[in-house]
Amino acid sequence: MESARLPIRFEYGGKYDGRHRILSRQERESRFNICAVFKLDKYRARIVRAVDFDDRPIRRMDPRNDFSIGRQQPGRANNLPLPMNDVEIFAKTIPLGNGCEIASCDESGLIAISKKAGKATHPNPDGGKSAPMVRAPYNFKGEYYSWEGADGEAKRLWLINRLDSPTSGIVLAASNPEAAAAAKRAFLERKVSKKYVALCICRAPVRAGTWRDTLYERKLVGYVRNSFVKVSDSSIKKAETKFFVEGFDKNNYGVCLVRLEPLTGVTHQLRVQCAKHGMPILGDATYGNFAANKKIRSMSKINRLFLHCACTELEAEISGKKVVFSASAKLPESFEAIMQKQKI
Repeated sequence: MESARLPIRFEYGGKYDGRHRILSRQERESRFNICAVFKLDKYRARIVRAVDFDDRPIRRMDPRNDFSIGRQQPGRANNLPLPMNDVEIFAKTIPLGNGCEIASCDESGLIAISKKAGKATHPNPDGGKSAPMVRAPYNFKGEYYSWEGADGEAKRLWLINRLDSPTSGIVLAASNPEAAAAAKRAFLERKVSKKYVALCICRAPVRAGTWRDTLYERKLVGYVRNSFVKVSDSSIKKAETKFFVEGFDKNNYGVCLVRLEPLTGVTHQLRVQCAKHGMPILGDATYGNFAANKKIRSMSKINRLFLHCACTELEAEISGKKVVFSASAKLPESFEAIMQKQKI
């Protein structure tokens, strides 16, 4: 076989075509000095050129070994897999709770998590029964989760927004504090749009509109329903929500499918406004229709709040670059089950 003093191409991940000269790992380390020039870009890391400086011949080896070396072939396509970017790799290390999953992530550091109903966005500082969506210690001052990766490196996940424990759907987070701060500014500047899906108790033929209400915080002072007292005038907040009734049931239970788009962010805004306007959300144990909840629960054997954050879109400037991030979460099976039974 001819001498190996030739410009050669150092490949991995491609198909073996029988024309490459194969090196085992042992031969590569003991017999050859290979000088490789790496080309790095956004999508892949590949070796574009390698030169063998040894005069000894290269013998053929089993193509199943580690590396293949062959002459550069003009026009040959690179069949190299696109490696994940750093954020995707980081997202895979997040110790998510059961039923929670990564919905989307962006190279800027933004990460969307699809939270399961019943999971808390973060642990309750006063103690609570709901397990958090991330199985890791939470720093309330810094608003981030922290854990140790498999490589022993400390990792952190900064929260951007929250969902009530009974609500399922998209929660935004970030792998770095800069992206988290930029996303929080976007919320304050109202550069975030969110779309919710809810199953409501509704018999009125209302199809679409906008609710504009003045809400104020009240404190529960007993175990009797609606036993509240007003906290302070400073707690008064404006709430605005667009609603669209997508369909009514055909079994005369009065259940309807509603799409909600909040234009403001007030605690329990959607749940309170739906109840106030005669469309309480199914399964709401605080503001809902208790009789209807019990009836549907006994019929379906499903006990949850039927409110789901289906889509979130955010526009922010991160590291001097405009980022438009969008994430969606599929409709939970519990919704599908009720809609199928009620023929919505």
